[in-house]
Amino acid sequence: MTSAPTQPASVQPTSIAPVNIQDVARAAGVSPASISNYLNGRQDRMRADTRARIQQAIETLGYKPNAAARQLKTGHSPMVGLLVPTVANPFFGELAVAVERAAQEADLHVILCNTLRDPAREHQFAEELAAYGVRGLITASTLVDNETMAGLAQRGIVRVSFDALSDGDSVTLDNPAASAMAVAHLAGLGHRRIAYATGPTGTFNRAARFDGFKAEAERLGLTEAVVLVEDTSRSDSVFGDTDLPELGRRLARRIAAATPRPTAVLAVNDMTALGILAELRVLGLRVPEDVSVVGIDDIGLATLLHPALTTIRQPLARMAETAIGRLAVRLAGDTGPGTRTVFPPELVVRASSGPLLS
Repeated sequence: MTSAPTQPASVQPTSIAPVNIQDVARAAGVSPASISNYLNGRQDRMRADTRARIQQAIETLGYKPNAAARQLKTGHSPMVGLLVPTVANPFFGELAVAVERAAQEADLHVILCNTLRDPAREHQFAEELAAYGVRGLITASTLVDNETMAGLAQRGIVRVSFDALSDGDSVTLDNPAASAMAVAHLAGLGHRRIAYATGPTGTFNRAARFDGFKAEAERLGLTEAVVLVEDTSRSDSVFGDTDLPELGRRLARRIAAATPRPTAVLAVNDMTALGILAELRVLGLRVPEDVSVVGIDDIGLATLLHPALTTIRQPLARMAETAIGRLAVRLAGDTGPGTRTVFPPELVVRASSGPLLS
């Protein structure tokens, strides 16, 4: 006779409860209130050995503070908002990575917002971030008016401006010096007819770079020979960052048709220079033999272009660290006057610029 098959014993799933603040307190031999004080930065009255025991318990147990709970206790989130025009522009993509790395070192997390250079969109992002408890913002190439930002400041929102002027803290490249450095480099190679290729100069950095170009050309006595090339057919809000290579192509056609033709071009940024290089090749002009080309920013693509692009480098890692550092100080309660940190540019010579051949 065949016996009935034995039914397997039912296995109940086991669950491991997450480590909580009471567990850490027991392991450290202190009260839960002491753990809370430690996590929220209130350690000034703690003995050194107490702090060490708490930290050891946290590491041993693998305790991860609940971000939502911390927000309820402190009134703000460990998140900061980063508003950029669009990471489709490699420069802002690289900036976002640099900011995230710096934020991680400061135990902060970044919420990235692509504003598309739309003031209404920027305003909406800022309001929504504030509603979620975010109290720190980094704004890059912002078009939001100072009145809007002043209103956010009254609600406890702190901001660091990247590459723009503001009443508060700002971190920026020395944009006039960047253009001047490029002009001096080209003039040193013998070029006298140097074109400046730019779109609308409505943003702070574009206007500053334009001013630096004009000032250095005048200082070197190039004023009569310099050709200014500017396309004003579209506004900043319409001429998006992804259109910059096309802007460069259109400007290259104007440069090629000019009489006498410029022998060198300084582009307002590397993305515009990318389009210039591509279109000059289509038009049968050699770079740098016929036209030297220089950009500004030193995006990662600059070394991959043909020829590799001579450009002006921004120290993005250091700039991001400074921006996050200023934000952290403000979030900790510093109410002192705003600081403006200006970083010097660096000339990076590659194959797209060469001596004047005549």
